[in-house]
Amino acid sequence: MSEPAPAAARPTEGEPRHDDDRAEPSDEQPPDHDEQSTATTGADAAIAALETAGVEHVFGVQGGAIMPVYDALAEADAAPTHVTMAHEQAAAHAADAYGQVTGEPGVCMATSGPGATNLVTGIADADMDSDPVVALTGQVPTEFLGNDAFQETDTVGVTRPITKQNYVAGEADAVGPSVGEAVELAAAGRPGPTLVDLPKDATTAETTSDAGPEAGLPEYYEAPERADEPAVDAAADALARAERPLVLAGGGVVKAEASEELRAFVERFDVPVVTTMPGIGTVPEDDERCLSFAGMHGTGAANLAVSHTDCLFAIGTRFDDRLTGGIETFAPEAEVIHADVDAAEISKNVEADYPLVGDAAAVVGQVHDALEARSDADGHDVWREQCREWEATYPMTYAAPEDEPLKPQFVVEAADAATPDDAIVTTGVGQHQMWAAQYWTYRDPRAWVSSHGLGTMGYGLPAAIGAKVAAPDREVVCFEGDGSFMMTLQELSVAARENLDVTVIILNNEAIGMVRQWQDAFFEGRHTASEYGWMPEFEPIAEAFGAKGFTLEEYDEVADTLEAAFAHDGPSVVDARIDPDENVYPMVPSGGDNSGFALSEGQL
Repeated sequence: MSEPAPAAARPTEGEPRHDDDRAEPSDEQPPDHDEQSTATTGADAAIAALETAGVEHVFGVQGGAIMPVYDALAEADAAPTHVTMAHEQAAAHAADAYGQVTGEPGVCMATSGPGATNLVTGIADADMDSDPVVALTGQVPTEFLGNDAFQETDTVGVTRPITKQNYVAGEADAVGPSVGEAVELAAAGRPGPTLVDLPKDATTAETTSDAGPEAGLPEYYEAPERADEPAVDAAADALARAERPLVLAGGGVVKAEASEELRAFVERFDVPVVTTMPGIGTVPEDDERCLSFAGMHGTGAANLAVSHTDCLFAIGTRFDDRLTGGIETFAPEAEVIHADVDAAEISKNVEADYPLVGDAAAVVGQVHDALEARSDADGHDVWREQCREWEATYPMTYAAPEDEPLKPQFVVEAADAATPDDAIVTTGVGQHQMWAAQYWTYRDPRAWVSSHGLGTMGYGLPAAIGAKVAAPDREVVCFEGDGSFMMTLQELSVAARENLDVTVIILNNEAIGMVRQWQDAFFEGRHTASEYGWMPEFEPIAEAFGAKGFTLEEYDEVADTLEAAFAHDGPSVVDARIDPDENVYPMVPSGGDNSGFALSEGQL
């Protein structure tokens, strides 16, 4: 058996790697993998590579060009369990959520042409949120490439901008090593999606290529673990002399499993902390130091703390526009310490005074130790008291008169109260997403699973499927809007077929609510294409798919209806008919000053 090509034979990051980019096989003998059978076809090698990498589940949709790989999946002794989705986009979202919950790459498969292009939205979503996803796509035989063959698409070309790396495995010998490397790379350093395109002749041809693990990642891929010590010392000095220090915890804290180190830091130095939306749960939201998340729909206290801090310790965040508002008004008084595993994020949007490139867990530990040695590292009583006053002045409350329609915030809080503390929440995108973020109390990382950077409507249900497969013993609650739910509701068939105990709560206002809210605020109330005027009955739709359906309209029905939905052994759908006029606040207008958040439409 030939050894996979050495890292030096691979191109620079971001370029697709084709089979002819590999070096000639070495005479050196590969390690002995007695526990693994020798692959006989490229398809066998693909599945063997997944087995070797420890992949336990795959989400996908069958089709012509990927059929040999599915056949190998069925024949392998220790193959991953396959979950057949109703649509390829949902397969990518399920794999994405699986990766968010487990921290290991989620894997999805699709055939060539429309199968591959249907994955694109899910791959782009994973790319924006740095989620570990591996996509295996079928492709027409190599002799047909470029001839507009049936279901041919330049999958590598289409996905090049939205993958961490992609590959064309044009020969059977390249399949196993490419798949193995794709899995490893997806989770390494800053996670992200990878893709392997598999021409049908490569998967049907025989091979003796070892399907074992690669010798290592490509040479060009370097993810430093620890930041430079002089930079750490300078950052610690800045924190020590600060009068109003603040920690900003981003999604990178979750990816790096750094919550324990972050919590120890916050507790030891008694520093207030805010999160980004992807960073929700890195610090328990019921901790007195946690001001919840900042940004466009963040809490008043979090946004005011960011706007008045004099030293911002930002960890694992890319400072996107939904967090910062206008860059020129973001943390205007602060020296910025920015810790990130990806050097490209440092000073990309917000200029960093103290850049720390490294793994979040390691870097937080380094700063902790350096700050511990400085005698003036704490003593910020006035600042902490100010943050508590902001929380009291701008609480996350809402009016819920019994003679008015059901408020969505009430439903979210009731669902939170009715579920265990370790429940996982998934959402689509829109107003319901914000209410789920604002009114559910998150105490742990990897319990909040949503689409952030790409903002993909319909993400919630397939994500709930992926989350439940990843954590079958935990309660999984999916919040969706009626508009968002309509985009992927066909995945109810998967939840029913697999008997997945997930509960979908539709916050139904018969509109694309967030669009309508913006139209009210910025387009003189012209509700062009945002109000449906009619929606189907979701309870009988759920029943038709094999799920249990409920309709919820009154406050006195909430507790009993949710209890019945959660108690049902299998998928359930609750159609919660909410106040159609309810909007999401606080709100910072796009590009605005976070300190000038609005609490009502009249303040925008």
